[in-house]
Amino acid sequence: MKVVVTGGAGRLGRYAIEELLEQGFDVLSTDAVQPETNLCRFIAADLGNAEALPGIFTGAGAVVHLARRRFPYTENGFDSASGTWKTPDVSGDARRFNDNTAMTYNVLSAAIAAGVKKIVCGSSLAVYGFFYPSTDVFPDYLPVDENHPRRPQDPYGLSKIVAESMCDAFCRKAGAQIASLRFSGIYAAENAGVLAERKKNPTLRGIGALWSYVDFRDAAAACRLALQANFAGHKAFNVCAPTTIMDEPTDELVRRYLPKVQRVTAGLQHNWCGYDTRKAEKVLGFRAGHLFRNGTLQ
Repeated sequence: MKVVVTGGAGRLGRYAIEELLEQGFDVLSTDAVQPETNLCRFIAADLGNAEALPGIFTGAGAVVHLARRRFPYTENGFDSASGTWKTPDVSGDARRFNDNTAMTYNVLSAAIAAGVKKIVCGSSLAVYGFFYPSTDVFPDYLPVDENHPRRPQDPYGLSKIVAESMCDAFCRKAGAQIASLRFSGIYAAENAGVLAERKKNPTLRGIGALWSYVDFRDAAAACRLALQANFAGHKAFNVCAPTTIMDEPTDELVRRYLPKVQRVTAGLQHNWCGYDTRKAEKVLGFRAGHLFRNGTLQ
């Protein structure tokens, strides 16, 4: 099967391409910039220009849409004094929001018009609203599953909700299979030190991520599994490791840092993740295999 990977020059794009090639897929990569290493055929394209896209998807059976423009505040916007996130670049964030939503619409539209039947879109756990809030917010319950209300206050999380709504619309229109993968923060072995630092200071970037993470290798595997799975319509999946970066039992972390959460699923023990991945395990066969232990991603 021919698979088009957008954002192929990005880190997750490169991991996804490697995963697909190893599994025997015929992969075409597209991005606005040339990748450092050509792992497969590559076409440079501005995904914001709808007129440039139709030929890219000709003959493709599937698309993995990972292209995006980063929102810088997701790395440096946390204000430790107030315990909230700041998004001061209003016009810049507006441009990034517009660019990302336009790219997603253009890719979905061109892919569906070319007859593509399976699409995977990179989404984020930020859709729930706990990653980058400007006010004090807590989950309604834990662990957070895909049915939890989505209430982001920030432009990045909001852009992912809009993208998921587009997926709903195109499925209604064309009957395609679309998976939105709600990734946690994605890390590689070489930057596991970031996780180690956050482990030392559990509130370093707020607590909205619920100390979750996912290895790039597992995120790439989730992309491949979502293409190989068979289901109807558009479905969203939480994608993260089943454990947190912390040593303490998660129940203790909840009591200490999330006292307003009133409902926690009974029977969970030891180090369990605050985002529920059982749907991805059941439908996609996904379970993260690279876990953060002893300061490294293994």
